[in-house]
Amino acid sequence: MNTDNTYVSKRFRNNAGRRVWLTSSFRVELIKMGIDKAGSINRLARELGYRSRIHPGWSVRQILVGEQPFPYERLLKMTDFVGYPMDEVLRHRTEPARVTVDNTNEALRKNGLWCYHVARMRLR
Repeated sequence: MNTDNTYVSKRFRNNAGRRVWLTSSFRVELIKMGIDKAGSINRLARELGYRSRIHPGWSVRQILVGEQPFPYERLLKMTDFVGYPMDEVLRHRTEPARVTVDNTNEALRKNGLWCYHVARMRLR
């Protein structure tokens, strides 16, 4: 049990500091800056250290549409790659429950990434 009387698994406690959920509008904007600089989502993924032969951009796509959080180490690489200060990025940190299909789709449309439209999201 933690201090607010809710159960938090050991795995969640260990990963909580290494996983970063960002607000939808900022997350999409940050990844768009990375895609623009790298040239494609696959090249961006390779810059961040993803090495899949088939689809290196899959993990970045999952982060883009709010299916999973940024691993802290990859977020550090992302901020270095796009030249954005990490302090500013962490100001946009949020709770996983606040990342919804509606606000993610709105951010995707606003930033011209409508091709990544989320039809539905899995429950976390």
